[in-house]
Amino acid sequence: MLPKKYLQRIESFLSKSDLEQTMKGYSEDRVCSFRVNTLKSTENEVESFLYTKNIPFSKVPYLPFAYIIDKKDEFALKGSPLFYEGKIYMQGLTSQLPAILLGIRNGMKVLDVTAAPGSKTTQIAALMKNTGKIIACEKHQIRHDKLVHNIKLQGATNVETYKMDALKLMSELGNENKPPESPFSGRQSNNTPLRRGDGGLFDAILLDAPCSAEGRFKLSDERSYGFWTLQNIQDKAVIQATLLEASIPLLKKWGTLVYSTCTLAPEENEGVVSNILAKHPDLKLEAIDTTDIPFARPGITSFEWRMYNSDIGNTVRILPSNLTEGFYLAKIRKV
Repeated sequence: MLPKKYLQRIESFLSKSDLEQTMKGYSEDRVCSFRVNTLKSTENEVESFLYTKNIPFSKVPYLPFAYIIDKKDEFALKGSPLFYEGKIYMQGLTSQLPAILLGIRNGMKVLDVTAAPGSKTTQIAALMKNTGKIIACEKHQIRHDKLVHNIKLQGATNVETYKMDALKLMSELGNENKPPESPFSGRQSNNTPLRRGDGGLFDAILLDAPCSAEGRFKLSDERSYGFWTLQNIQDKAVIQATLLEASIPLLKKWGTLVYSTCTLAPEENEGVVSNILAKHPDLKLEAIDTTDIPFARPGITSFEWRMYNSDIGNTVRILPSNLTEGFYLAKIRKV
């Protein structure tokens, strides 16, 4: 049973139909989804394999190179050469959205603030065709090892990883015209230099922030929600705001920052974004095209006593469902 306080909270900002969908989403198994790693394979190769193995599939209209298969076929796909050779990457549909919203182009300089296990890092590398440079940060050893493993498996050669606290890394990046020396950079980097321009180092920044994970609750698994507390939400909001604030000076003028979480908590979503916009008048929210994205809703305009930024409706909430985990997305432009 979900915590009573949690249910009271979401009842206060979700419509009746969205609340019903959220609870339904918490009780459903999500589909199995993956993307083709275009650094190593093609859609034709992957589709031919699926046809050969009699695995029905469908392409995702709002995500390039993304596919859905039935959950019962997941084991067969994970046991295939496509998986072990890094030609595909198993990744949730909502998890694939932030990289797309960055508007990646060849040769860009990109910062992935909290990068492990590398799902979005390797997706960005593929979108850039291994050009430019990606700086990917993860402070925990085991998670960093997983990040490095996935980068190598996926054939991403334009990534430098840093096993250090993201705040420390961003502070050092902000004080120098080049990143600090990384013991891991030689293995992944194509040595494309970072050059400061228009007040920042990066054309695009992804902050997929640590959060209270309310979008991933499963009614059948108490471990997914047993840790929930209001204090955890408040603590996460502080971390998120601190990371976001530290990233702003590193973004070039006209650059794009995508902020995302997998929680429903307004304090961690609209609240964090509204605060950063209030402090930085040179930041603007851009509208996100939600055509074909299932269960997408505009950001909420208020919660409890607080009214949010007048443009907060340009951000996007995605409800939990059999296709999607609960998710939040904000696309921020420095002007």
